[in-house]
Amino acid sequence: MDFGRVRRGELLKKVIVLENIPVPYELQYKNVKRINLRVHRDGRVCVSAGHFVPQRQIDTFLTQNSGFILQTLERFRKMREAGDGMAAGKNRIYEDGDTLYLKGIPYRLRVVEGKKEEVAPVGRVLLLTQKDVHNAGRRKRMLDAFLKKECQAEIDRLCQKVYPAFREMGVCRPQIRIRSMVSRWGSCQPAAGVLTFARQLVEVPESCAEYVVVHEFAHFIHPDHSPRFHAFLDRMMPDWKERRKRLNSRDWVIRQE
Repeated sequence: MDFGRVRRGELLKKVIVLENIPVPYELQYKNVKRINLRVHRDGRVCVSAGHFVPQRQIDTFLTQNSGFILQTLERFRKMREAGDGMAAGKNRIYEDGDTLYLKGIPYRLRVVEGKKEEVAPVGRVLLLTQKDVHNAGRRKRMLDAFLKKECQAEIDRLCQKVYPAFREMGVCRPQIRIRSMVSRWGSCQPAAGVLTFARQLVEVPESCAEYVVVHEFAHFIHPDHSPRFHAFLDRMMPDWKERRKRLNSRDWVIRQE
């Protein structure tokens, strides 16, 4: 390979066959001492290696880690299809034994038959009592309603926590709405005085949800994403970038699965 033609940080598209399965991956040559591998939730396989690491050594490394790569890709595929623990949307099917998240903590779903239908956390189990345990539609409605109620309580609490600082800046107390969202965590309508938050926020760690609340409140001061807006966030929440990264990477889901 002519390393002189590969620019530092240049992204190379590659494919390797692992256990008879073609696996595309992205390769970058960097100033690193070893070969690094990361499998992302969206299905991307990323590899970084030192500038003078030969391709055959990279191939050997990937082959040696084929089990991990293929198992992780399959796990993430199932998570995406199910909506994973983060996004119990219209395509999510809840089944006994599933993992759901409340404030970043995994709960095992247990579905039992009973006369009084309810959903209740019991230790690290989310116990759902249902008259007809085979009625998946009813089970989904029960869980969606439970998660929305829990989200409303958590977001209301976080809004109460951060609002005093914004009240001093002349921000009127906004109306808080919760709804299922698939592409964003929240939105702000400054003229209407409305903040809308994704129901899925009840599933993320509290520090991440608090970042979203501060972010949306900040739009009452700067209704855009200009440098002034980000400078304002720096003052209000100095570690907001770390919180945002953790929220969007969802690494807390990966670690606890």
